[in-house]
Amino acid sequence: MPSEIVWNDAYARASAVAEKQGLPIGDPLTWDFSSNQEAFAALDLASSSIERLELGDQQAQESGQICIMLWIPQGKMNTPTVLSIMNAFEATFRTEPVDPNKRWPAGLFYDGQNYTPPSFLGQTGNWYVATLMVDYRWQNITEQTP
Repeated sequence: MPSEIVWNDAYARASAVAEKQGLPIGDPLTWDFSSNQEAFAALDLASSSIERLELGDQQAQESGQICIMLWIPQGKMNTPTVLSIMNAFEATFRTEPVDPNKRWPAGLFYDGQNYTPPSFLGQTGNWYVATLMVDYRWQNITEQTP
């Protein structure tokens, strides 16, 4: 199960990029995307797993993927614009912020990234989706009660 700390950090990073790009961004569980007619971004956490670190039962490492999906209305955005937006999302998970208050939480590591461009451009429909998947590791100590 994804940790709240991972979600909060990823959402803050993606939201900062979306704001600079003039894009609305939302949590897919709470936002009604159906009424939107402009490009927007959505953040989701893909599957994750938790393993102990062999240092005792209290220390564990969660690993998984963060998915940032750019929803593009058909005919409203060109390829260089999409790539520029997706590169901005990619960079925020590759570089540490200068502001020490916005640094990654201790124990959170962002690793490899994969980009899936919009596909099936000849299909009928109103939207295309470009997806950036960011691998992460979150090492934490679980508090246990007796």
